[in-house]
Amino acid sequence: MTIDQQLQSLIENAPPEANLKEAIQAVSPVIRNVARQLQHLEYYILQTVNRQWLQATIAHKDNPTQPKRVIYAYASLSSAAGDKLAASNPDLMAVPVPLAQLLFQLPSISPVDSLIFLETEARDQAVEVRREDMRKMFHRRLSQRVKPQAPPDIA
Repeated sequence: MTIDQQLQSLIENAPPEANLKEAIQAVSPVIRNVARQLQHLEYYILQTVNRQWLQATIAHKDNPTQPKRVIYAYASLSSAAGDKLAASNPDLMAVPVPLAQLLFQLPSISPVDSLIFLETEARDQAVEVRREDMRKMFHRRLSQRVKPQAPPDIA
């Protein structure tokens, strides 16, 4: 599926409450732009039997004393299955997740700081997408879509 097809699927399958379809449409350009920086349209996420995405705590690159919570997104099933986190825990499984869904969900996955997209089988090339950056870009797009209504002229 292309990124546009993934976005259309997100829109079509969105629950009707809270204008979610309109929100997805509004942030679609942000998702498309970020997706262009990544190599794959689907990534594998390690997930628990309770359907929770596995979070890892790593040292922050710029501030090693401050931990950072991340979710790894693997380029292939074999890459995910070969990760030491998966190998050490038989209750984990690697599930494919469309890129648009990953990027759309990222701002709401607290306390995760970033998604780290491991682009190669050898896991030697990675792209980090920070949750706070996505949240700000989504907020900007949603703010642009909300037009303040002028109060009616009561005079």
